[in-house]
Amino acid sequence: MGINMEQINKGMPAGTACLYQSFAEQAVMHPNRIAVSDEHSSLTYKALKQKADLASHRLYASGVRTGNCVALILPRNCEQIIHVLAILQLGACYVPIDPDYPKERIDWIIACSQPSAIVTQRELSKTLWGNDSLTKAMSHLLFVEDQFNFVPDEHEKPVYRAAGAFAYIIFTSGSTGNPKGVVVGHQQVLALINAAMPLLDATHTDVWALFHSLAFDFSVWEVWGALTTGAKLTIIPKSVIWSPDALVQYLRAEKVTILNQTPSAFYALIDAESKALKMSEQPLCLRKVVFGGEALNLDKVKKWWQLYPCETLQLINMYGITETTVHVTWLTLSDSLCGTENSPIGEGLSSLEVLLLDENLEKVADGEIGEIYVAGDQVAFGYINRPDLTAMRFVASPFHTGKRMYRSGDLAKQIDGQLFYFGRADRQLKVRGFRIEPSEIEVVLESHAKIQRAAVIAKPCLDSGLSDGLIAILIATEESFTAQPIATLRNYLSQLLPVHYLPSDFLFVKKFPLTVNGKLDEKALLMQWQANQKSTSSLHQQRLELLRLKQQDILAKSTT
Repeated sequence: MGINMEQINKGMPAGTACLYQSFAEQAVMHPNRIAVSDEHSSLTYKALKQKADLASHRLYASGVRTGNCVALILPRNCEQIIHVLAILQLGACYVPIDPDYPKERIDWIIACSQPSAIVTQRELSKTLWGNDSLTKAMSHLLFVEDQFNFVPDEHEKPVYRAAGAFAYIIFTSGSTGNPKGVVVGHQQVLALINAAMPLLDATHTDVWALFHSLAFDFSVWEVWGALTTGAKLTIIPKSVIWSPDALVQYLRAEKVTILNQTPSAFYALIDAESKALKMSEQPLCLRKVVFGGEALNLDKVKKWWQLYPCETLQLINMYGITETTVHVTWLTLSDSLCGTENSPIGEGLSSLEVLLLDENLEKVADGEIGEIYVAGDQVAFGYINRPDLTAMRFVASPFHTGKRMYRSGDLAKQIDGQLFYFGRADRQLKVRGFRIEPSEIEVVLESHAKIQRAAVIAKPCLDSGLSDGLIAILIATEESFTAQPIATLRNYLSQLLPVHYLPSDFLFVKKFPLTVNGKLDEKALLMQWQANQKSTSSLHQQRLELLRLKQQDILAKSTT
């Protein structure tokens, strides 16, 4: 059954697991420890709880009740955390929306989730909607600037619930072009925390960095990993996130001990840290770096281990999915794993069962590739207002009556209890009748001594929009290599790959574009290639025109 707005607005029965209560317990144990900081301020656990309590009074006064949704459209600062806690304290559900999203995406999320309130800043509201009264009328706007004038009514106290069933709705990209909202509850997040924290060995002395947007589910792990253990959460400024050089300095200044990264973001961080150490900077205070969100290429991590050996700083790979509450597996990495076929992702967390199944929902043999299905306490409720998609992706388990599994669309194989990631089933491309796995070509390209990174995308057919070949987007290890004939690279590939695997087009770039969530932005890569095609075509036309004029001049001279 799909999750619909009626279920949310009616309110759900209180559960026994509550994220706010887990935070409140830490506030009692560590009242004077710093709980959260941004570039302008910091709050102790005691102060954060007081501000969250006041914000919950204000939300209640505005009509927010257990089971309601509240949208958060705020910049990266402590107000985000204050209001997440305030919303959950009421048994309501937070819907994080990145202010940098396009207006159309923001409007879609608001229309889909139908929040009873939108918490934002006045200036952000003007930027997003101006005088659009229709959008504003959809929900009650609450400006954080006005909270300083709010005086709680002692006669109208909030009715605090241990927990509503739902904790948050995070919208992820959908195949239809519109994002789909994944509904996750308190019990799922706490199941993740309870399963993973003992493995991470996290304590109240740690400093976690909030690197990711609240609208990306990696943030759930960052926020609650800190606040349920009494640790400090430092919110990295937006300007620092996109500058690896600034980031390594920030990590030093804040003495961050636990950092979470997508592999694409971390590869850039390696080069920045290498430069910093050459300039005699002190080593980082990092104890753990957790990877998620993308497949990890271990060969690209070798340089990091030259800076920080495995014994001194632990790197952890955690495969995960939004629909199964951030993380599914755990693997402590070491340089001995370099050269491993595909990306090793380890074993499933104790709160989950990871199954590799074929198209008949039967388990595949050890060493065979199957689709990843996930069952257990972290599996989300489903998609908001999408019963069709919920039924398609959250399926009944043939192994346990009454249990559900999430069908991931990811491929993996298992050898001796260890899982190896083989990419998306739906990332396979069909080019001229052949099914092609782009990651296989990327691995071969990156084995070339002069290629640092490679991304292979489909070349659209101008007539039908279908794939009409492959495009290889490359970052070279040396600038001079970009001037070498492409035939040299084609010849290298032809010795290692079938002919139908060979890209028809190549483009060198200085860096890969990333999405707001730190993942490789394939749409932006395609746009770069298209822009280059137009530029090349224009230059070709100019050359043809010059040649035509020159021929006319020669012809004119020959006839005089």
